[in-house]
Amino acid sequence: MVINAKSKLLAALGSSKGRKKKPAQPSSSTSSGILAGIELAVEQCTALHDDCDIDKYVHELLFLVSNAPLSVTFLSRRIANRLATTRDPAVALRTLVLVHRLLRGGDRRFEEDMGELWYSSSGEFEVDLAWCSSADMGFDHSFLISYSAFLQERMGWIINHAGMLEPIEPLPESKQGEGSESILHRLSRCQMFLDRTMECLPHEDSSSSCSSQVIMQSALCIILRESFRVYDSFCDGVMTILNSFFELKKKSLKDSAIDVLKEACIQTPRLHQFYEDCKRRDLGKMLDYPFVRVITREHVSTVQGYCSPLEISEHEDEIELGIDVEGSDASRTIFSGKLETKISKVWVGFDEEDS
Repeated sequence: MVINAKSKLLAALGSSKGRKKKPAQPSSSTSSGILAGIELAVEQCTALHDDCDIDKYVHELLFLVSNAPLSVTFLSRRIANRLATTRDPAVALRTLVLVHRLLRGGDRRFEEDMGELWYSSSGEFEVDLAWCSSADMGFDHSFLISYSAFLQERMGWIINHAGMLEPIEPLPESKQGEGSESILHRLSRCQMFLDRTMECLPHEDSSSSCSSQVIMQSALCIILRESFRVYDSFCDGVMTILNSFFELKKKSLKDSAIDVLKEACIQTPRLHQFYEDCKRRDLGKMLDYPFVRVITREHVSTVQGYCSPLEISEHEDEIELGIDVEGSDASRTIFSGKLETKISKVWVGFDEEDS
């Protein structure tokens, strides 16, 4: 459970409530102490030792930066420096997990600042793991590289007030405020996110140390939780587009919607298999996996067949896709009955972490 640093600060300052006196500014020694504390916490969290509890350092770091908001930049640079200088894959893995945990820390301002600093910088925070190919082979380097690529995508997302992940990167200004463009843009980003997720399956024969295996599985649990939320958002977006498909005036919007569905033909079977592989290997075994509604080429062809304005006006009330949704998980689809869709929803506790 994430410590609510803001509440603790308010409680600590409660005795001074009502005073008109301006709060004293932190002294330079206090600021130095906070920066030193941040540097020490990053060092201890990513160092090689038996203690795998990264969360306690995350709580400490969130508390420290809540006392000095400007220290967020310092924290980001310390983490970037740690990644740039280490040649130990276990240290790199712990550092990446630290980044991921901090992004989920619950402080919206911190989340946005950290994401902006990492995602929008001109290479200062780019994760370069080229050295992995020549490193000690007693480690699953492919997971490290895939996890790094996943985080590069994850930096472009924030957790909104509803607990859902949403892309930071906005549409071009000329397209903002246009509902269909916004939804299609989000669907495309969801597909990118899910592609990065599916690349993060550790090798079954990994020879990594026990400590690294634990951290690797912990990282995958976070990835899976977030992918459930993004997949849920993807299904919602597809429902909205399908239910308003006949109202799309621009041919470019219809084409974009078809492109999303075509990509889903490739992606949804893979996503189903990815979740099945994770369950088979007891990865994230405490998680409640969603049913993946597989989209097929036949479904796309059915939608494409009603792109003609004449056909739409004649058959809008008669479109049926005739899909059996009672079969195996793999045969289930987001299409059910008519274009009005029904999706099984799975709500995963976003702030519950594995022990």
